[in-house]
Amino acid sequence: MTLPSEVLTRAHLRAPKGILYGPPGIGKTTFGAGADNPLIVDCENGAAHVTCDRTPYLSNWPAIRQWLDALAGGGHGYGTVVIDSVDWLLRRLEEFVSGVKDSDHGMSQTMNRSHGGYGNGKQVLKNYVYQYLLPTLDRIVNSGVAVVLLAHATRHEVTSIDGATAEKSAPDIHPDLVHVMIEWSDFVAAARKDANNVREMVLNETGQQLAKNRYGIDTALPMNWGALYAEIVRSQPTTSATETPTTGANNNA
Repeated sequence: MTLPSEVLTRAHLRAPKGILYGPPGIGKTTFGAGADNPLIVDCENGAAHVTCDRTPYLSNWPAIRQWLDALAGGGHGYGTVVIDSVDWLLRRLEEFVSGVKDSDHGMSQTMNRSHGGYGNGKQVLKNYVYQYLLPTLDRIVNSGVAVVLLAHATRHEVTSIDGATAEKSAPDIHPDLVHVMIEWSDFVAAARKDANNVREMVLNETGQQLAKNRYGIDTALPMNWGALYAEIVRSQPTTSATETPTTGANNNA
């Protein structure tokens, strides 16, 4: 059997995709507003205080999907798409899958009872995430536009590869989806304040916080997009690339 002809042989600097999570008031939305030419997709009606382009408050899944489809189509000129927040976006998707509507009957709908019951709604939710949401976000990334998913913080029980279990701070994402969202991300940054009350991002997992990055960043960074992107660029090989490096700007716009 002949292999398909296209084989990628070199590393290249792709627009980053990842999660920034933290407690209320730590500055997540402000971080997103400071990214490269950002558009904030406002899913929780909490971006009115920042000065940057943003969508209207999107209170249901069809409205959110309309914006995601348009952004994936390109030609908009933005450099970064900021989802504020991904936990609220996923809640709107869950409501859509469950059939929740603004009526007495609609308010009683649940994931477990939807789509024939027996928990089938949870599988339908996963289908939307695996087959629509993540591929659509990847279309945005592959067009040269960075994607930042803002999330609130919660406590999750995490089991290590050695079988040790610990409770850690983690993104407040649906338990059935948190792992795939983390796996999809190039970085998961935990926002916190250091001993001097200065805001910073942790990009490596600790005993208290879940975090990761694919760039070899091994220290906490100032909580701003420029500091993160400078480290991303620094991590790239110096050999010529198969694709043109991008700062997150849409070069095809």
